[in-house]
Amino acid sequence: MKKTELDAWLREQIDAFPGKVSLLMTDLINGKHYHSFDPDTQVVSASTIKVPILLYALEQVRQKRLSLEQAVPVPAESILPDTEVFELGLPEYSLWELLYWMIVESDNTATNLVLDLLNWDEMNAYFKDTLGLKHTVCQRKMLDWDAVAAGKNNYTSAADQERIYWALYRGTILTHDLQEKALDMLRRQRCNDSFLRYIPQPVVVAHKTGGLDHVNHDAGIFELFSHPFYLGIFTWDGPALDGQPDQKRFIGKLAKQIYEIYG
Repeated sequence: MKKTELDAWLREQIDAFPGKVSLLMTDLINGKHYHSFDPDTQVVSASTIKVPILLYALEQVRQKRLSLEQAVPVPAESILPDTEVFELGLPEYSLWELLYWMIVESDNTATNLVLDLLNWDEMNAYFKDTLGLKHTVCQRKMLDWDAVAAGKNNYTSAADQERIYWALYRGTILTHDLQEKALDMLRRQRCNDSFLRYIPQPVVVAHKTGGLDHVNHDAGIFELFSHPFYLGIFTWDGPALDGQPDQKRFIGKLAKQIYEIYG
């Protein structure tokens, strides 16, 4: 397949998908949008909200309002049943450890403990005013279904996630050291069954997935030496319950074709 044929192929795949899709691919050298399908659609974020939360927490570290070394208590009642990190029952973790597990393992307990340290009004203002996000807001903790029932949720968009990763890639936020810490966590995240599902060779991707019932997303930077690019693929109202692979397969199929042409 040629580059000139890819847009039509993507359109065919998106039209045939039994759900809704938003996709954006951006060249991080020149800022050109190569492929764009409804990137400004606001969607339930699932765990992709953890990336702007990470950046806001690191901004608090930059301002010395928080410290990566500070100890954060972990009350037994705060540990969610889906955790694979807090099974040891340790009474406290450093903030750096919580941020690490929030991204690398997508741990919801770690995320909620981080959120307890933050001013949410200021955080959402940071999303809008500093990061320039138009569709991203954090209104609830992880797995807080009572909040969802009350009409509160977390939202983002493919375009907003591009703004996040663009700021990280260009180094326009935080300090260089904190930027690198964030990118290193994103490179290490262990949920690699979407973008990297069908790509056989080693490729460095700084990214974050998100999944709920009927929702699966992946967004981040393919750090190719000669041609780094941002890719965000967001799927919702799809056929898959949380943990089922259908939408992840779809994301993986599109990512593989894009990588084969641009990689």
